[in-house]
Amino acid sequence: MKALPIRFLQYLPVVFMLTMLITCSSCNNYPPEGLQNTIDVISEKWVPDQREGVAEIFIARADNNSIILKGETDCLQFKNEVIDSVSARGFTIIDSVLVLPGNDVGDKTYGVVIMSVINLRQKPAHSEELVSQSIMGTPVRILKNTGYWMLIQTPDNYIAWTEAGSVQLMTESEFKEWKESEKVIFIDNSGWIYENIKEEGVVGDVVAGCILKSDGRKGSFEKVILADGREGYLKSKAVREYKKWINELKPSGRELYRVASSLMGLPYLWGGRSAKGVDCSGFVQTVYFMNGIILSRDASLQALHGNEVDISNGWNNLETGDLLFFGSVRNSKPRVTHVAIYKGDSEFINSAGMVKVNSLDSTRINFSSYRKNTLLSARRIIGSVGTTGITAIKDHHWY
Repeated sequence: MKALPIRFLQYLPVVFMLTMLITCSSCNNYPPEGLQNTIDVISEKWVPDQREGVAEIFIARADNNSIILKGETDCLQFKNEVIDSVSARGFTIIDSVLVLPGNDVGDKTYGVVIMSVINLRQKPAHSEELVSQSIMGTPVRILKNTGYWMLIQTPDNYIAWTEAGSVQLMTESEFKEWKESEKVIFIDNSGWIYENIKEEGVVGDVVAGCILKSDGRKGSFEKVILADGREGYLKSKAVREYKKWINELKPSGRELYRVASSLMGLPYLWGGRSAKGVDCSGFVQTVYFMNGIILSRDASLQALHGNEVDISNGWNNLETGDLLFFGSVRNSKPRVTHVAIYKGDSEFINSAGMVKVNSLDSTRINFSSYRKNTLLSARRIIGSVGTTGITAIKDHHWY
């Protein structure tokens, strides 16, 4: 390649400045004043929390006549309102917003978890934060599929990344067939799926709440089929007929505490929500799920739902099964960082280091001054099923 003449090089700075002026003359309205803020307000309306939805639209470029919108969302109503709002200001819209699920998903828009416990991460990498888990038989929605990692949404609306091999992908018709099949739910805290009734080999392990297709009983075992087609046997005493179980459940404080106490001593695991390890809100989710109720994932989300219980004068208004929320107040706003299940008589059960019982009463040996000093609020879930953030499993259309 020939070098540029020296006489030309001396004019390069001037050429560069003229180019910038010409380019920027069409960018005086970039971004149009207040327009991105309008988009962000619409985002808050449709997806109040980005942990439970995708609503990211931004102005990629603008001139006096047109605006290029980019980003992605799983909420078509959000996108449509943004386009209507921007168009109302006289701009022509160039729509480059991706509506999830994307084309990489194809027609496999649903899935079912095929391992006892799978990890959900904030970003698609093993080194990224573990934000939650999901258990075998859980139905999920597929939003993205890179081939190795998938962005999924779980029944509690939580959105995170997991390895593609941990979920059996399904078309809508395949998913419908799975939902309508006869199934069983595992009710012990942990167990094994055996290759045969002599327990001579293992297909995989299970934890409380795992749901599998049933293929009938054989002696003291239940033959089960996983969503990926693997077959095996579970001990019959450790499972319940799913449809019968889900319809006969009657959540009560007593039942909630029975399940909670069965997990005593379980180790704390950030992002954990199974009988292998739990964080505070994952523990609460697990207990309520085994009582037929789906709660929001994180403590700060759980604190938004249910009927508020007055604790201004202590714990006298609390009932067994109520949720206690702890944290701090910043700029006059509560910041919830911990949740527990109220046992009764000042005591509560929570996952902090391990699942254990603490008390708000300073005369008790298990008193926690830290928890008492950081108690912010309390919510009652029983009596609120069917409201936002509190869904009966039998009423969830994915189940």
